[in-house]
Amino acid sequence: MRKPYTLFYLCLLLFPLLGCGEHHGSNLRSTQQEAYYWENNRLATQRLARIMRHGNDSTGSERFKIVHISDPHLSNWSEGNHYTDPINLKQSVQFANQPELRINAMVATGDFIYSISKTKAREFLRSFFLHLYANNHVPTFICTGNHDNNFYENKGKDFFYKHEMTEMLFRTENYPLMRESRANYYYADVPNPQGGTLRFIALDMLDQEGDQYNNMLYVTYSQQQMDWLVHTALREGMTEGHSVILLTHYPFQRRHNNYDTYLCDGDFVHNWQMVPEIIEAFRSRGTLSKSYANQFDAEDPIHIDADFQGCQGEFVCHLGGHIHAYAYFDIQGLENENPDLLPQRMFLCNNQAPSETGTIYNQVPRDVDSPSSNSFCLYAIDTEERMIYLTYFGAYKPSNQPDYPEIHRIAY
Repeated sequence: MRKPYTLFYLCLLLFPLLGCGEHHGSNLRSTQQEAYYWENNRLATQRLARIMRHGNDSTGSERFKIVHISDPHLSNWSEGNHYTDPINLKQSVQFANQPELRINAMVATGDFIYSISKTKAREFLRSFFLHLYANNHVPTFICTGNHDNNFYENKGKDFFYKHEMTEMLFRTENYPLMRESRANYYYADVPNPQGGTLRFIALDMLDQEGDQYNNMLYVTYSQQQMDWLVHTALREGMTEGHSVILLTHYPFQRRHNNYDTYLCDGDFVHNWQMVPEIIEAFRSRGTLSKSYANQFDAEDPIHIDADFQGCQGEFVCHLGGHIHAYAYFDIQGLENENPDLLPQRMFLCNNQAPSETGTIYNQVPRDVDSPSSNSFCLYAIDTEERMIYLTYFGAYKPSNQPDYPEIHRIAY
């Protein structure tokens, strides 16, 4: 595990003083924000208490509990996640670190910043990681989103190349990551209170050496990343006690047609089915030999040659974001779909700050300086009964669904 540096903590103390006079946020410890936080904390803690154990009393085994944030979009205009004082981000870390909740992991599935000039984007990213890891003792895992390498107006001037992303993404960690040199994808194993291990596999949707593809609009996976997924992440050290959760940003669906899927404002350079079909072969203990076309370059497919016969471990779900709304769905349309298994499940987390509320799918009312200002997911994974329990912190109920449940129960 990487030891924290003294400079890191010095920066934490100084960072709020280094803004440019455009601070529109308020401090988490202000009277107003404090009251909103503790009311949301009280409600979310009550919901989590109802699902945190297998069975209905305190003697049941403890489930694996996850705090899932996505799309915080730190910026210099957001009231909730202004980069000099990202209130909503700080609240999620504060919630996750309450000892009585015994949260087992925290994940952030991309779009840490809003794209802007490179100098500002670097400040936004620095702030995100400073506040994500400050006073955070919960194993925390991230994956990249389409805004994070800042493919902005002038890619040559503003774009973060792969090596620059590596330096920023992994300057600070609070849990050991199994990561190959120069890669921005990794896996990590966390003990499961029900026995065994939860393996988090974090993919990198910005995986290109240069700037050939506009990552604001397109997912780029490399052949090397897919080989790593097949031969390392889903194999290395795996046991029958392993349960796998995959972190990504974009939904694994075909690009929308009149918004009938959640894949809007973007697409995959290679077929979207590639990763879910690898996972389906893993779940089925089968093989997969297939080439996935590059929609821009017929000479650059990705070839998958996987054999999971005799492999161990089970797959739980995919966690993502991007749509600035809550959703979960079955992944459908796979050529190798196994009818003897439940479909793969994917969960999408709402955005954190009302300034970035989704306009297409999101019907959850959000207001700055109110209890609805923040919003994120809480899961309790039961590996004994193969069930995912989902509830929320902050805003969650759609305006057009008054009976929307505060707790969901989804089998995997």
